[in-house]
Amino acid sequence: LPATVPSIPLELTILYNTVVLSLGLSDVNQDDNSLVYEGLGRGLEAYGRHFDGLDIVKLWGMIFQSIHDPAFIQAVDQLIYLQCVLWLVSNQLDRIDAALRLLRDRGLSGSGLNSHSDLLQCIKAGDLLKDRSGSHLMLVQSLSSLGELIYTCAIFIQGFRKMEEGNYLEAIEILQQAAEGLCSKRILAEIYTLIGYSSAQMDRPQTALQYFRWALQADLHCLAALYHAAMVYRKLDMVEAELEALNHLDVALESWDQFKADNHVDSQVLIRPEHLVRIPATCHLLTSVKQVHVKHSLARRFLQIRRAEEAAEHYLDLLASILEGSQQEIFLVADPTVPRIPEIYLEAAVALLQSQRYNDVITVCEEIANRMSSLISEKLTFEIRVNEWLSSDSSERTEINTSCQSSLLNCFSESQMLRIKKKETLNYILWAAAAFLYQGQAFALLKSNKEAITNFSRCVNLLLKVQVVVPPDSGVPDDQLETFKESTTEVKILQKLKSLAFTGKGMQLAERGQDREALQNFQLSLQAYPDSLEALCLLVQVLWKLKRKQEAVSFWQKSYSAAAKELQQENALKKFPIFLISHLKQISTSEEEAISKQLQEYCSSHSEEKGTLQFLRPRSCS
Repeated sequence: LPATVPSIPLELTILYNTVVLSLGLSDVNQDDNSLVYEGLGRGLEAYGRHFDGLDIVKLWGMIFQSIHDPAFIQAVDQLIYLQCVLWLVSNQLDRIDAALRLLRDRGLSGSGLNSHSDLLQCIKAGDLLKDRSGSHLMLVQSLSSLGELIYTCAIFIQGFRKMEEGNYLEAIEILQQAAEGLCSKRILAEIYTLIGYSSAQMDRPQTALQYFRWALQADLHCLAALYHAAMVYRKLDMVEAELEALNHLDVALESWDQFKADNHVDSQVLIRPEHLVRIPATCHLLTSVKQVHVKHSLARRFLQIRRAEEAAEHYLDLLASILEGSQQEIFLVADPTVPRIPEIYLEAAVALLQSQRYNDVITVCEEIANRMSSLISEKLTFEIRVNEWLSSDSSERTEINTSCQSSLLNCFSESQMLRIKKKETLNYILWAAAAFLYQGQAFALLKSNKEAITNFSRCVNLLLKVQVVVPPDSGVPDDQLETFKESTTEVKILQKLKSLAFTGKGMQLAERGQDREALQNFQLSLQAYPDSLEALCLLVQVLWKLKRKQEAVSFWQKSYSAAAKELQQENALKKFPIFLISHLKQISTSEEEAISKQLQEYCSSHSEEKGTLQFLRPRSCS
């Protein structure tokens, strides 16, 4: 039908109600924006005005300047608020500001407004638009509630942006204003969660915990608040409180599909804040907490505090969850906050090993070894570059993780792609080698001597595939090349695995009475990782058994200080992944003292050696 002046207010009101109902039932789509623009176009046609693809804000300005029919202007005002709501979904706050400024400037004369009035405060107070009275045309959602909605959501987005920028104090002040607006239970809980997170970043843990409690009181299903509370408890080293929070979170996620949060607002409000506020997918602060993440946090925490039985149960539960998903996941990057899936398997193997479930260890490690075997080449030459050595470990890890996402691969040059593939191959080798190492340990503890030696040998053979080199143009002096190579994280892990495998193999050979072969393996273990106190102790004991007591004294004097110092350093183990840290055997002070006493007595009986043995210095046990 042709557009006519008498029918346009009715048309635009029906358009307003249609879009509001559409927003209340589903997400915003492009059709909603098109409908608003087309409605304004029909209105201008009815008044004989022409527009040639003008921007919608300019279109409103033209309407206010050239048309003065109160019924039409009132209908246009409704659409301005509605368009602001649509812009909220795409976080276009600048366009909302332009639209509200247009309304404010139009209403300056004869009102309490001035050019410096805060636009969002004006909309909250209802100073820009008033609800129509006495009209026979009815709106399904009032302009005042729509105004409050715009205020709450725009303030929420502003606060979130400040938080992303790291301006936590300013973010808290803005978000507290948002909490005073029209909030559903869900949005109020999310606001409190963000304030709690910002408080935690400002080293205010008690304030953070209080806001997380308020978030859960507002919406019991705000699982992000529960998760962040657990992380604050972790930072405060309140282990039991952290585990309790993670357990509650795990239980809640188990039954997540059985309930939906009751986001009750006034029954006349069709559009709710949660329909409009869109947190970026890259932000993990409010996005739904994944159960795999929670299960892993629980399992890893139990592993870290040496509660192996509980850790093992949680890891088995986690592995079952992974297997229920895509079998291909084992090759892919997990959630950025969760380790790669093969690493989770290795952590599970360590927990099972510590809880004496040796057959389960063999099964889990076999899964890793089988999946990695087809991905490992015969030889790998791994180059270490100075700029990568100077970069942080976390940035290197990010490069490896993101390299598996096909959407990002086009960003890399051919040389970078080759480098990434080599890093990934190195990952495969380290994971498979660790799997063979733990299988060897499990067979050893099952008294299967032959199988244990076989798996330790597999571990070593796999690690020997890797040749670490420094490019000639690196600028590193020749006499510092070895030190430079050994200072990188990947090489430290590789050498530690090699040392552990040689140590394990040596212990098995010693049990079979093959002391000379055992001695050779302990020497290779120390050669791979000179700071291994376990290998040093075992080597000294074998030398002693072989009546090579002078050599035992010499080795102890030469190597003990460095090995003990390594264990004393607070960050000595932080360079290793958790699956390796949890497996490292700590030599007790009593064992050291027994060896030292034995060697000291030997020295005392030989006058030429008397007093030359270095005495033990007290050190804290991990």
